[in-house]
Amino acid sequence: MGLLTLVQMRPRTDLVVPVSWLLLPLASYLLWAVFVVSWWAAGAGVGTEDLALVFSVLGMAGLAASAAASHLVYALVNRGNLHSSRTRALLWNVISGLESRIGTAGQGALLSLNSAEEGFYRLSRGEHERSAVLWALLASVPIVGWIFLFAALWFLSRDFAKHSRLEGPVLEDMDRTMKGAGSQGVSVRSTPVGSHDVLGAAVAIASVIELLSVFLLGPAGGLVLIYLTVGASSLIWLDLSIRDPISHFSSHSQFEPEILRSLPDSVADSGTGGGA
Repeated sequence: MGLLTLVQMRPRTDLVVPVSWLLLPLASYLLWAVFVVSWWAAGAGVGTEDLALVFSVLGMAGLAASAAASHLVYALVNRGNLHSSRTRALLWNVISGLESRIGTAGQGALLSLNSAEEGFYRLSRGEHERSAVLWALLASVPIVGWIFLFAALWFLSRDFAKHSRLEGPVLEDMDRTMKGAGSQGVSVRSTPVGSHDVLGAAVAIASVIELLSVFLLGPAGGLVLIYLTVGASSLIWLDLSIRDPISHFSSHSQFEPEILRSLPDSVADSGTGGGA
């Protein structure tokens, strides 16, 4: 796939997910929260006769909301996969294009190019695709799906943080190589993405403590507390997962056109190959 084609694909891979989509998992969380609290109340013998209809209505509404919310999970995981794969293809095209021009450049440019290749191989080895369909299906499971959602978001944040950390040195070496070869170079702006490991660890510890509360509140009470904690934390993490990559995508929108200007020969070659 040519360099120009890869740059033109950016609007389809670096999607800005609307924050309003958070309403879908929020509705699912609230519906199932009312469901589990009602179930807890039924176990305590509070208005058992009046809760049968409530269970039925909440269950059907919760299933519909969970199915709709799973689409957001699919969109976020798939966006990470598409961005990473397109970035690797783009970087490799740039490195290949620089190799054909580096013969007349100095030793410094050659060293930078070798460093860029090593960084690219580290990036390629450090990334792997996650199944967006699988995680969306797991997240759609009533009540228990919030635990899978929490795990999926933790993996996603760590993947994006690692991608951003490994991509930066490759871009810096490519910039030095371009300038050493007499090209314009690219603007390298640091856009770290947080892994949110502290949030994940805090929620995990809180869930373990709440699990121990079964000795005071009973099994139902402990599980209800865990659901409320994990669900609320997942909603916060969904918001972070929507917003965190935006600055990273913005940096791509700046340096990718600069790559095209710095490597006009590669753009011309890809355009000729695409029209053949």
